[in-house]
Amino acid sequence: MIPRSVGIVVAALALGCAPASAQAGGAEQARTLMERAAARYDSVPSLCADFVQTLSVPLLGEERSGRGRLCQARPDRFAMRFTEPAGDAVVVDGTWVWMYYPSVNPDQVLRFPMAQAQGGFDFHRAFLEDFAAKYDLTLEGTDSLDGGSAHRIRLDPKTSMSFRRAVVWVESSGILRQIRVEEENGSVRTLKLDRVDMGARPPVGWFTFTVPAGVQILSG
Repeated sequence: MIPRSVGIVVAALALGCAPASAQAGGAEQARTLMERAAARYDSVPSLCADFVQTLSVPLLGEERSGRGRLCQARPDRFAMRFTEPAGDAVVVDGTWVWMYYPSVNPDQVLRFPMAQAQGGFDFHRAFLEDFAAKYDLTLEGTDSLDGGSAHRIRLDPKTSMSFRRAVVWVESSGILRQIRVEEENGSVRTLKLDRVDMGARPPVGWFTFTVPAGVQILSG
């Protein structure tokens, strides 16, 4: 089996050697896919999906993973509630972002103003809205995800952002199935989405965070 890292390098070299017409065709296909996804997400007020998240932190020599259910309601509600590790949660309630990881520190919760998130918890705003103005697109290929297939598109920021680059996996239908964000410090966060339910009604209280008794609030 060829290591994935080697495969990515080979794919990059192949793209670099491709005729200009092929590269132009790939860029046009990437743009079409992104436009389709932008229109799809712009047309729904809310969505829910199962997720699996992995976080690689080379500086600390750590790799963490978790899974659960997330829901988003535009324009300013988002919550990831973990089943593994149970109880971990990220909640955006329209005013504050709450980050509580009892699996790491059950006695503290981080809270900071939603404005500081800069759209980081809104998939549409972060990656699809005005994407042509924000990113250079590269169609890297097509991958199999849970029996289906999705197009892998690299997004290289045209201006300084909070991350180095992002990669999104988009189905032909316009559904985002996976997102990978590479931070400036080398950390890589990958979010895989399954059972994406466009237009789902999030459960009551999904976007409300209640501070557990005895837990200290740290303001960011």
